[in-house]
Amino acid sequence: MDDNILAGTCLKEFDSLKQALDKTFRIKNLGELKYFLGLEVARLARGISLCERKYYLELLEDTGLTGCKPVTTPLDPSLRLSQDSGALYTDVT
Repeated sequence: MDDNILAGTCLKEFDSLKQALDKTFRIKNLGELKYFLGLEVARLARGISLCERKYYLELLEDTGLTGCKPVTTPLDPSLRLSQDSGALYTDVT
């Protein structure tokens, strides 16, 4: 494993677990979580907020689409999707 997140409420247990992991795996504590796997993590009084804004901005930059204008979705947002009961494809390739 490369990256792990530890979460809990008991700091004493936290420290004990980190020491045990460090003895076995030689871990590095990077401090309070801010970004993880493209997610921006923010601690708020009412809980934790996850945001993918940074991930999407990097994705737009990598694909050269940062200058594109946003458009509305082509589907009606009130449309209810249902499972298709039609015949299966014979050749999915």
